Amino acid sequence: MSATRQYSPQGHERRSLFKTVGSPLPAVRRLVIGMGSRFGNNRYVFSLAALAVLVAKVVHIGSHLSALPTFLLLRWGYTFFAQDFVLLIMLRLLLGGWNASASRGGEGFVRRLASVAASFFIAFVTTLNTIGICFFVVAGSEIHWRNVGVAGDAAGRALLLTGLLTSTLVFAALLLVAWILKDVLFVAVGLMADIVTWPFSLAARGLGASPPSSPSDAAYSKIPQQDIELGNRDDDDRPRKSFKLNEGWAGVKDWPWMWLFWLAAYTLACVGLLAQIVMCSLRPHESSLTFLSWTPALLPFIDFSNNSPNLEKLVPHYNSGINRDWDNLTTLQEPMPLPWLPKDTVLRGFEDWYDNQKTHYSAAADPLKISNLADDLLPELKKLKDVPIRHVITIVLESTRKDVFPFKHNNVNEVRLKESWEAGAMPGAALERLRTLTPVAKFLTGDHDDGFDHKGKEERKRGGLNFNDVFTTSTYTLKSITGTLCGITPLLADFNLEYLHHIYQPCLPHIFGALNTLDHKDQKDQKDQKDEKDAHGFGSYKWKSSYMQSVVMGFDKANELMQKIGFPKDGLIGSEYLRSKDAKFGQVNLPNVNYFGMQEEPLEDYIRDMFETAKTANDRVFLTHLTSTSHHPYGMPSTEKYVPLGRGLDDLSHYINAIGYDDRWLGKILNMLDDMDVANETLIVLVGDHGLSIPENDILASYYNPNVASNHVPLVFSHPKLPPITINDSVSSQQILPTVLDLLAETGSLSSQATTAVRDLMANYEGQSLIRPVHKSKPADGSSSSSNNNNTTGALEIANWHFTVINPGRAMVGIRDARRKHWRMVVPVLDNIEWHFSDVSKDPCDVEPTAGFDFTAFLLKIEGAHGEEAARWAEEAAFVARWWVEENSKRWRYGPYEA
Repeated sequence: MSATRQYSPQGHERRSLFKTVGSPLPAVRRLVIGMGSRFGNNRYVFSLAALAVLVAKVVHIGSHLSALPTFLLLRWGYTFFAQDFVLLIMLRLLLGGWNASASRGGEGFVRRLASVAASFFIAFVTTLNTIGICFFVVAGSEIHWRNVGVAGDAAGRALLLTGLLTSTLVFAALLLVAWILKDVLFVAVGLMADIVTWPFSLAARGLGASPPSSPSDAAYSKIPQQDIELGNRDDDDRPRKSFKLNEGWAGVKDWPWMWLFWLAAYTLACVGLLAQIVMCSLRPHESSLTFLSWTPALLPFIDFSNNSPNLEKLVPHYNSGINRDWDNLTTLQEPMPLPWLPKDTVLRGFEDWYDNQKTHYSAAADPLKISNLADDLLPELKKLKDVPIRHVITIVLESTRKDVFPFKHNNVNEVRLKESWEAGAMPGAALERLRTLTPVAKFLTGDHDDGFDHKGKEERKRGGLNFNDVFTTSTYTLKSITGTLCGITPLLADFNLEYLHHIYQPCLPHIFGALNTLDHKDQKDQKDQKDEKDAHGFGSYKWKSSYMQSVVMGFDKANELMQKIGFPKDGLIGSEYLRSKDAKFGQVNLPNVNYFGMQEEPLEDYIRDMFETAKTANDRVFLTHLTSTSHHPYGMPSTEKYVPLGRGLDDLSHYINAIGYDDRWLGKILNMLDDMDVANETLIVLVGDHGLSIPENDILASYYNPNVASNHVPLVFSHPKLPPITINDSVSSQQILPTVLDLLAETGSLSSQATTAVRDLMANYEGQSLIRPVHKSKPADGSSSSSNNNNTTGALEIANWHFTVINPGRAMVGIRDARRKHWRMVVPVLDNIEWHFSDVSKDPCDVEPTAGFDFTAFLLKIEGAHGEEAARWAEEAAFVARWWVEENSKRWRYGPYEA
């Protein structure tokens, strides 16, 4: 190949232009071939693969940067790229220019086969790393490959497709940058590949074999463009320049500067590789450093194989708290006597009572159990006998933060939106949307102190208990619903596996089903006289349970979970049923507002029908309803007006608008109850399934998101005849079930037999009743204390601990203590997850948590930032969580305890 026949891009373009005038088809063909040669050659393919590897590695390190001490990053950060260098060198050698056509027979076939395998390997590495980058940009967190099964159904695939546009833009950016850097990356890694293959080349020469072509050439010579693109070199004789030391400056100008450049480049590459070898051999064998060193192409295999528990290795530093004293304790005992259960029929949810071989959760054996049932009711609730509760509605508010229910002026959401406008000046329409966003939430909570100007506006309050400091049991919706309806902590497993395992306590539908089997006649007189405790006349009516949502029931086996919780199959209404020809009120053909389904309005007929049927049949309604419009991507029906609230903050703006839509939907439900004349005998429980942290950290989902905003949710027990009460104690949505039972009993809304039954049951749930003073701790001897103890944490006191299973469920648990409500810790259940500690009194947005991989170093880091008392508390919390994590598997009969 002659150097005189060099490829000239300028000349080629001119010739193409002239020929295009006369013959467009050949010109187009040449254009396609030219583009293909530019973007399909080895240099460009390698550049794209290398860029994907390096950017994915930066994402991997950046995702965990806050947990790594700065001195470790500075000292060993270079070694984190060792595996990536090895991978890049492998890719470079695979693209080094094998000429399969020059081979004959079997050798040519083997080379072609190897070339195909190499192509697949390069495509695999590039695709895997690109997916990881796109996921991080879309979701704000690192991808966890063991959770890819979420895309197994239509709704899951639709969920992933919502990030298609962003992913396309990210991939386009990678393509562009790869084209810009193609020569630099190809040559730079080629230098390292030369150094690595040099010993093998020498050995080959010694054996008399022809060495493989070097990826680059250190000699300075004119190389044809075609050879540059293909990565080959000509072995013909080329003139070489030498040093002319006796000709002065004129000789210096003729020095072989290109040869010197390559010499320096090879030297630098050699030093870089040697530095990697030396530093990797000296680096400490710490799990965090090893984890950050994995090249992203291997992370799927690490993720699937890494199930090692992290908490077994805990070593106490301060010896505060329980340490390992509870290792042999369990809450599983022989089921408590329930003499009112029917003997001839096994009731769903109560199977343990019919099997002599089974154990069951026992509050009496739970070292964390704190009871307040012996306490009097809250002073404002002395007249509960005047509050009839015939029906109970539980409304689970999708992705609803506490500070948007009701929306508060100058909260973090509004501040973030204002910052996006010039000089912080929001348009009048946007301010008006915020001011009028949640009137129904204000009515339900009784909280009209939202900071906005509402002069002349009547402050209407429906009545009930409004809680300001509630944490959810899980930031994954289906787990959160399980915790709410069953009064338990969800299973520590990714996504919905609850439907496959033992729900370790009866849920509300189970309990209402059991009450339906009771003989509701007064024990004192078996005649058909009115039960003395049935103050409102409906205590003997049968309960009918139903679960309704306007989105798909098939996602992550939600339909099977709801049946496991106790809802009858014919009481489940979801998008599939609403769109079917069997729908009772006609087939619905509304468009979807998100990838799970449609807006809530089609449920209105079914809610109304349920109450009207109950009135006719003398039944009682237990309805659970999950809202859905406030789920990502926060779409609303086309009939709703969308008001832009921020510039460049479309997700936050759409979320806030969707919260307003949900508020209007709640208003329609209240109007329905009024129209049917059942409002005064209906208890409405409203609770968020989880929050979101968009304004805090721009993360759209609760997936692997430890931010406190994902935990903090609204909770309201609303009834027109309850006084409006605001409670600031730290509580959990796990306490909803015992509170509902306590309210039914205390208001005289049950028969005598049913009252006895629910009092037996609610004493055996983990959570305290919320209509009585909440106890923040108890002495180790078991008696409770409602006082806030600020002494140094020790084994003499057991705190009222709250646990939150963080989406998707297996890797992280949030824990806090009602005594010190501002302290919160995220505990890593598996290896390679960081510890997090935050003090929300100092950092309310949880944007600068104290984080770390190593537990002891983490405690010392807390001590340095927050003091020794906080560090001691963190150690106590860690060992409580350690016991609780193992106990969770025992209760659910999961993993090694599976029956």
